[in-house]
Amino acid sequence: SYFGFIRDNRQGFTPKFYEMFGPKRNKNEEITQHHMNVARAAQAALEEVVVGMVKLAKELTGEDNLCLSGGVALNSVANGKILESGLFKNIYIYPAAGDAGTGIGAALYAYYSAQSNKVTHLENQSAYLGYESNDGEILKALANSQLKYSTPTNLYEETASLLVQNKVVGWFQGRAEVGPRALGNRSILANPALAGNKDRVNNKIKFRESFRPFAPSVLSEYAKEYFEMRGADSPYMIMAFNTKEDKRNKIPAVVHVDGSARVQTVTKEQNEKYFELIEEFNRQSSIPMLLNTSFNKAGEVLVNTPEQAIAAFLGSELDVLVIDKYLIQK
Repeated sequence: SYFGFIRDNRQGFTPKFYEMFGPKRNKNEEITQHHMNVARAAQAALEEVVVGMVKLAKELTGEDNLCLSGGVALNSVANGKILESGLFKNIYIYPAAGDAGTGIGAALYAYYSAQSNKVTHLENQSAYLGYESNDGEILKALANSQLKYSTPTNLYEETASLLVQNKVVGWFQGRAEVGPRALGNRSILANPALAGNKDRVNNKIKFRESFRPFAPSVLSEYAKEYFEMRGADSPYMIMAFNTKEDKRNKIPAVVHVDGSARVQTVTKEQNEKYFELIEEFNRQSSIPMLLNTSFNKAGEVLVNTPEQAIAAFLGSELDVLVIDKYLIQK
């Protein structure tokens, strides 16, 4: 009775909800302490319910493996609480766990049930299932924009050097990611060691609220050195982990106010180009990760084509744009 979307998906809450919690905050209005309290309480209630549900699932089934789907399964803090509970040996969440993944689920269901195919499973499935531009498209977009570009002999070395110099980079490579998280193919990247980059990227590039966090994309072999991680890697940026206390001052731009971080682990097998860039940044800075956020402005979808990447570059205070092998500086 508090939620209108159950009957009409154009509605959020019913008047009953607003009577209890107060009027909603409109865009660009000040975020008050009351807003913060309601948000924090909603998150706490969600975590309590979700952990209670998976405990019941464990009691009913005795299974060691847990799969989660649905939009709530994109709540990385709640997912971290499930992991911390130690109830399951393995937890799997598809990178497009929300409504966007339903089409993939429907296709898999038809393939396995209607066709009577044997079910298979893959470790570390690729999240890079989207559109990929060819060289001709990229060169045409660059020509139309009249931007000057270079093709560095060592793209990773030059890009890493610019990141060390505190340049913010739009990174556009290969096939776009499926799901809501940028995983190194349509990403905005910055140096995580500089605390000011959090506000800088939010205010000047993403044009969104200052509390919005950023993720660390960390080389897999260094992840447990920096974060209190249980179990396997976190390739889809879908789990939050506590940052080790002695490391928080080293990477302030990617640590939340509560000391946690929404971690993406990166291996060469999953994403070779992104891995090479982070590895080169580590060589130059002794920091094995980058600040990563999605390549878009607030309210806009992830850039998908070279034209969209160039428009986002020109419409914000991004310093550098890398599209495939081409590097553009403002």
